[in-house]
Amino acid sequence: MVGLKNVTINEDLFMGHFPGAPVFPGVLQIEAMAQTGGILVLNTVPDPENWLTLFLKIENARFKNQVHPGDTIVFSCELLEPIRRGIARMKGVGMVGEKIVSEAELMAQIVKVK
Repeated sequence: MVGLKNVTINEDLFMGHFPGAPVFPGVLQIEAMAQTGGILVLNTVPDPENWLTLFLKIENARFKNQVHPGDTIVFSCELLEPIRRGIARMKGVGMVGEKIVSEAELMAQIVKVK
C-alpha cells in the first residue's frame, strides 16, 4: 500500500516546529505510516466499512533525514507476515525522492464495528 503526504508551510504545526527552521515532526510521519498500513489491512476484509484498525505497537522506528515544507513523503507499507487473529505486523517506509526519511515496524488490530 502506498500513501502520499504533501508537506506545506501553511500547516499550523510549523508555528512551533521550529520557527525559522521548519521540520515535519517524526511523530506525524509515524501516524501517516500507520494510517497507510491501516488501509492495507482493511483491504483484506470484504466489508472494510464495518471494521476499524487499531494501532498497537511501534518498533525499530528510525528517522534518517529531515522533512521540510515543499517535500512530498511517499509512504509504503507491506505485511511482514499473514494476518492472524486480526493482528497485522507491517513494515513502513517514508521516502522523499530517493531518500529514506523514516521507517518503522508497526502492529495493528482490526476489529468489527459494533
